[in-house]
Parts: sequence; C-alpha cells; structure tokens
Amino acid sequence: MTNNWDEINWIFEPDGALRDIYVQDVEIEDWKILINYLNTNHIVKYGLVGENKEINKIDLEYLIYYLNDETGELEVKIVSIIIDDIIINLHFFSIDEIEFDIDPKEIYSFDNYKKILDFMNKVSKILNKPLILTGENQRKFPLINVDFSKKTIKTLTKKEAEQLWK
Repeated sequence: MTNNWDEINWIFEPDGALRDIYVQDVEIEDWKILINYLNTNHIVKYGLVGENKEINKIDLEYLIYYLNDETGELEVKIVSIIIDDIIINLHFFSIDEIEFDIDPKEIYSFDNYKKILDFMNKVSKILNKPLILTGENQRKFPLINVDFSKKTIKTLTKKEAEQLWK
C-alpha cells in the first residue's frame, strides 16, 4: 500500500463516473456472510430505490429471494453503507458477483482512502476472496486490489496505470 496521497488521488478525481468495488465468483453463502457482517458492523440504510422509507437492517430473507428470482418482477432494493462521510452503495445485480459503488468526490483525503481500504480488507477477510476497485463498469482494469488471505493491498499510481494502458 502506498502512503503517498499525491500518487493515488488521481483514482478519485471526480469525472462524472462512480468507482466500483467487485467481489467475483461468489455464491449465495457469501451473500449471507456479507449481509450478516454489514447488519452487525455498519450503519446501513436499506430500502426500495426511490422510496423515502429506509430500514436500518438489511432483510436477508428478501435478498436471497430476490437474487434467486427469475421473473424480474420483484422490487429493486438498495443498501447504503455509511462510513463517516462516505456512502458505499451495494447493488444486487447478480447472484455470482457482489458490486458496491462509491462517489469519488467522497474520497478526498488519505484518511478517506484508508477507510475504503479498511472496508475492502474486512470484506475480503470475511469472504476469503479478493476485491477490486475499478472505474465504473471497468472490471478488467483494477485500480486497487485487496486480498486479505495473501496480505496484499495494491493501489496503482498514475504512472503505473499509464504504462498498463500503453
């Protein structure tokens, strides 16, 4: 992990796009572990998209039902995880991939960057899976890799990213 904010702040420069965090190759058991972890360890807001009523606990039973639904007729719900002044949204797009997103405007300091890394590291630990942070919908180009089991946290510097893009 780099400790120089000047080398990595480019990842969070606002450009109109979100930053995504992915956990790939998950199963329903991973979803259960994640939801139980979030409900126990974080401030969460859970509710229907566009609805003002929010619940402070994720309904695991509904989530499992939703992820297994093939009709596409169930109401879409969203989870917002609150970490100080950062909001991490959790989406239920796929049963085999967990996707979070963050607004890069909220990662404006090294302290906030560390909060995101801490969150990613804890999720990696409880799921025993690596996580990646990417530009919006850019799974193939990870900007940050976190793998608790391998004790690795790798954040690309702008120079490293430019070399990969060539």
